[in-house]
Amino acid sequence: MLCYYFLPNDYAGLQAHIKDISKRIKKIGKEMGESCEEGSETYHDNFAYEEGERQQFMWSKRLCELNHIRKHAKLYYPEANPDRVRPGCTVTYVDDDTGEKITIRIGSYLNFADSLAVSYNAPVAKALLGREEGDTCEAIICSRKKRLEILEVG
Repeated sequence: MLCYYFLPNDYAGLQAHIKDISKRIKKIGKEMGESCEEGSETYHDNFAYEEGERQQFMWSKRLCELNHIRKHAKLYYPEANPDRVRPGCTVTYVDDDTGEKITIRIGSYLNFADSLAVSYNAPVAKALLGREEGDTCEAIICSRKKRLEILEVG
C-alpha cells in the first residue's frame, strides 16, 4: 500500500494548504459568476471567465492530488537521539568528489513547516536513509554519481 510519511508540523501544513486551495477555488467560482453577469451577451469573449476556468481546473487538480496524499498519509514521530538517518533528523556528510561538508534535515514527503528540509523522497535523502555515522554510500544526484560519507546523525 502506498503511503506518504509526514512529521506532525508538516501534516498540519498539508491540512492548512488544502483548506486554502478550497477557499481559492470557491473565490474563483464566485468571480466567474460575476464576470458572466457583467457581459452575458459576449460570454465567448469573456477573458475573466476563461481565465477562471483555467485557474479552477489547475487548483482543482492540485486539490485532488493533495487529498490523495492526505488520504494515504501516515504521521511519523522522529526519535529523540537517532543512531540512524531517519525523517526528522539532521545529517552532516562529506561529498567525496568536492570535499564539501553538507548538513541537511530530512523532512516529510512534502515540507510545509521547514522549507529548508529535504524530502525523504529526494535522491540524496534516499541514499542516506537507514545509514549511520561513518557509513559511506553512493547516490545519483543531478545525473552525477556521488559518494557520500556520513559524519554525524542528530
